[in-house]
Amino acid sequence: MIEKIKITDTSVIEQIRDNMPTATISKNGLMPAGMIGTKNVMSSVLLCETTNTAVTGSLLLAVSATTSGIPNLYFITMGRTAGSTNNPTLRVTLLSGIYNIKILGKTDANGVCRIYAERNQYTPVLDVIAMNTNGITMKMETADNSDFANGFEATLI
Repeated sequence: MIEKIKITDTSVIEQIRDNMPTATISKNGLMPAGMIGTKNVMSSVLLCETTNTAVTGSLLLAVSATTSGIPNLYFITMGRTAGSTNNPTLRVTLLSGIYNIKILGKTDANGVCRIYAERNQYTPVLDVIAMNTNGITMKMETADNSDFANGFEATLI
């Protein structure tokens, strides 16, 4: 049996976090291989955010509006040239199902863009696999709809 030790020193916690393996498609770290994130919450979700101005990203997102619903499959792509702090080009291709949860973005004055899945009235079930993450980092954190107020909607293709 493994003994549990409570760690309260934040510097130790940060050192442990810095030394944890990073989860990727080929190296699973602390997550299942291929699965970057999953959420089943009664809120909108921050999917990812940009880490620099040059962005080439693509995500495969399974979206179910309810916990008992059939998932819809979204292919999300984004891109932005180096040096630009404008909104990245953000597109959603619906691979199956219906487009019932909007994909939205909001870019701050420094050029950091955050991509959200918007919850309106249902409890979304979201599972995402990152296909290409150059210039973005996955978040999969709960968000409030006010976080992306005055943002922009992805172009539905």
